[in-house]
Amino acid sequence: MKKIYLTVASVACSLAILLTGCSSAQTPKEGTLVLSLNPQIEFRYDEQGNVTSLIGLNKDGQAMVDEYEFEGKDCETALNDAMTKIKSTGYLDDTIDGKKRNVVLQLMPGSYLPSGSFLGDLEDIIGTHVSEKERIVIIDSDDYDTNYQDNTYISLDKAKEIALTQAKVDASKAQFSEKEFDFDDGLAIYELEFTIDGVEYKYDVDARTGVVVAGHNSKDIPKDDTDYGPLNDGVTDYHSTDYGKDSDGVTDVGNSDYGPYSDGITDYDDTDYGPLNDGVTDYEQTDYNAPVQQQAPTSNTTPSAPAVQAPVQQQTPTVNTTPPANSGGSGGGSYNNSDYGDNSNYGGNSGYGGNSGYGNSDYD
Repeated sequence: MKKIYLTVASVACSLAILLTGCSSAQTPKEGTLVLSLNPQIEFRYDEQGNVTSLIGLNKDGQAMVDEYEFEGKDCETALNDAMTKIKSTGYLDDTIDGKKRNVVLQLMPGSYLPSGSFLGDLEDIIGTHVSEKERIVIIDSDDYDTNYQDNTYISLDKAKEIALTQAKVDASKAQFSEKEFDFDDGLAIYELEFTIDGVEYKYDVDARTGVVVAGHNSKDIPKDDTDYGPLNDGVTDYHSTDYGKDSDGVTDVGNSDYGPYSDGITDYDDTDYGPLNDGVTDYEQTDYNAPVQQQAPTSNTTPSAPAVQAPVQQQTPTVNTTPPANSGGSGGGSYNNSDYGDNSNYGGNSGYGGNSGYGNSDYD
């Protein structure tokens, strides 16, 4: 059975005709429909329901309008053609919050209805392209909030209905915790939060078009369940990830053992790094004054250089013209073979010639 939609304006005019003889010249004989999915298309029509103009309200909508010839077509034909195009381009598969988007058909305030079944007939046409009939949302003249001076905003109740339709949930179980009308970058938005069976939903609904512009729920977006552990199942419990040697998929962060006697648990107050470590450090008994064992000196066979002595003040030598007999001095020393005695240590193995360590010192 088709729904019968009557606008407030039509009812008011009918009463005016009966009571005051309102002429047809005073009654608007045109109307406007807006189809919103991803493409948004505005249909303007006359009193017979024939399309007078099409306007693309966004980029995708304008692209479709530019390719379409609407002259002489009624709203039903034009809407059917638009839905065929939308379906063929894949827009019906667009999702939000993991669910296919609503298809919204909106009758703008003050629009004339060519017949009582006008909106019902258009809803049936959309239904021939959409298998899930519950996705279809109709906004008629009764769904606007008259409390606002600009009465093109849909009511809060309609926004809630649209959000629940998009969430595909049992509306009777919904408990709304937030219902706020706000402007986001100039866009009038209903910010809605509700809970069903412990699952929290957050949806933003465009207050002018009824389109759900954002939505998510706590069930479909687990925050603490992405798994990279050894027993990964696609979900990680960040507070229970185990990287220890005995990893069982769960790490107790305060009990990880890296000590010499690791048993999977580290007692941070008992870690022993001392020379006699037994796995436990008693900080009050740590000895830093223990005697250090002396090591034997290392043998070094390389001859050491003789110690440098302070220079001896030279005395003026006594001139002796008699050649000395076999003084024991040899070589080409700077004192012309001068001898300081048999035991002077400057001849023989004095250490300053031969292998003295200083090469050919010329003191031998």
